[in-house]
Amino acid sequence: MKKKNATKLSQGQRQRLQFIESRLIWEGAFRRSDICDTFELTLNHVTREITAYRKAFKDNLVYDPETRAWRAGSGFTPAYASDSPEDYLTFLHTFALSGDRGVMATAGPPLPAQALPAVASKIERAILKEVISAIRRGAGLRVRYQSFSDPEPTERTLWPHAMSFAHDRWHLRAYDSRREKFGDFVLARIVKARPAEDATSPVPASADDDWHAQVKLDMVPATSLSASQTAAVVREFGMRRSGDVWVWSVTLRRCLAPYFLQQHRLDLPASAAPHRRIALRDPALAKRYTFVDD
Repeated sequence: MKKKNATKLSQGQRQRLQFIESRLIWEGAFRRSDICDTFELTLNHVTREITAYRKAFKDNLVYDPETRAWRAGSGFTPAYASDSPEDYLTFLHTFALSGDRGVMATAGPPLPAQALPAVASKIERAILKEVISAIRRGAGLRVRYQSFSDPEPTERTLWPHAMSFAHDRWHLRAYDSRREKFGDFVLARIVKARPAEDATSPVPASADDDWHAQVKLDMVPATSLSASQTAAVVREFGMRRSGDVWVWSVTLRRCLAPYFLQQHRLDLPASAAPHRRIALRDPALAKRYTFVDD
């Protein structure tokens, strides 16, 4: 069971070892019954796995006879589980959305948690199949698309080459025959889709500069915050010191910059977003990367 032989472990064994280490990381202890209840194993089976684990990592476990629990040893170093708070909270967020306790199996028993529901977009299987096929083949799609610039769906040919996820919805990145440029198209707004007769795009995907180019955005604490509030924002956004200011730096594809600014209300002037806790270090970027059409 040594780390160098981890590839020989079954998926079930790996999950149980992650569970053990996660309990040690986040709760400091576990009992054999915890593993039995979670994975529906016998006490004898669990005892054998704990014994093998102790043999491989002798400094990781100490038995506490008073509480009949195993605790993290003074030299505890996880070999299978992540000690990242972000990873744990990702598991918890998934559980909060789905209610499926199984998603927390490798992180320990779930805590009471609730999350705002994700948007449940209705996307037809046949449309998604055509989209996937078009991207794979580098081919065009004839679609009926409902934008919010037009009261009714319009016919157009798209040559999609990628997908992106923003604002709780999937978008196609495609060249649009109607506007003769690349743009983003909400997948759920495609009413119909079929292969285009003209399969070859008039402009290659390599020419989509807004997709291929990267942009770096620097955010700083809002100037209206007190020193203590600023410290809280620094922690919340994981800001790092840059000269005399704290900065949260994000690098993303240029076509995604408008979504990012809108999500954090950075596309609005401070007077229109009084509860905003961060601001662009370079305010001019708000005008440069704001949405111009639908």
